[in-house]
Amino acid sequence: MKSASHSRKKWSLAALAAADLVVFSGTSPHSASSIVLFIGFMLLAASFYVLLLGALRLVAWYGVSPGRYRKRFIRLMAGLFSGLVALQSIGELSPRDVLVLLPLAFLAYLYMSYGRKVAPAAAPAVSS
Repeated sequence: MKSASHSRKKWSLAALAAADLVVFSGTSPHSASSIVLFIGFMLLAASFYVLLLGALRLVAWYGVSPGRYRKRFIRLMAGLFSGLVALQSIGELSPRDVLVLLPLAFLAYLYMSYGRKVAPAAAPAVSS
């Protein structure tokens, strides 16, 4: 028996694919308004997120553990891919940009992971 969350995930994936199909096939980037372009980039980021999440689940299905911070990693990678596509679409992406952004994304992931792992120490109680 299939669970309700499995069915909900299927419908949300279908809705995302339908929205992608409508927005990306029905608009021209040269004549669309800026709000439509913004919506398109947000849909693209959501699509990257879903694709990366599926790829990581597939890797986990084959026995490779994705680790403790997999959603944080997926969010960072989806943002990185979306940013690269945005830079490429306006003609500002160069190989130097990629060489700068990849190590920065890696450092951001390490910083975010370390910041969550090490909690600040509680202040000592002051007795009077």
